[in-house]
Amino acid sequence: MIGVSSCLLGNHCTYNASHHLVKELSELYHQGKIVAVCPEVFGGLSIPRSPAEIISVNPLIIKNMENQDVTDAYINGAKKALQLFLKNNVHVAVLKYRSPSCGCEGVYDGTFSHTLIEGQGVFAKMCEENHIKVFHENQLDEFLEYIRKEL
Repeated sequence: MIGVSSCLLGNHCTYNASHHLVKELSELYHQGKIVAVCPEVFGGLSIPRSPAEIISVNPLIIKNMENQDVTDAYINGAKKALQLFLKNNVHVAVLKYRSPSCGCEGVYDGTFSHTLIEGQGVFAKMCEENHIKVFHENQLDEFLEYIRKEL
């Protein structure tokens, strides 16, 4: 199975109640090949919600724009999403770029200034630690090539 961030399938679950539909992923979903997750919603965060960024990696601290610590919600949601991936034998995932949950190969720097830095979101890191290959939506060609070879 393939894991995908729910927002990439057209589900309105982003912080601003929007989505980031990727049609190619939607087609795979309708073929029954995808397990969709939104770790932030799984962690109990609302739709919409205040934007959040990773303030510190060690120790992990995630705060929203109102300076509320939402670290526990992000960790708990990531754990629930990971369990769903593992239960469904997910070995590869396409996650939302720049997200404090799903971001891989770049997240915002914690200043709410739209400055990108190298890093991973909480869920993306958990996926990789559990041997789930992670791509983001800007790597769709690489992802499609990977699944042609691996699945």
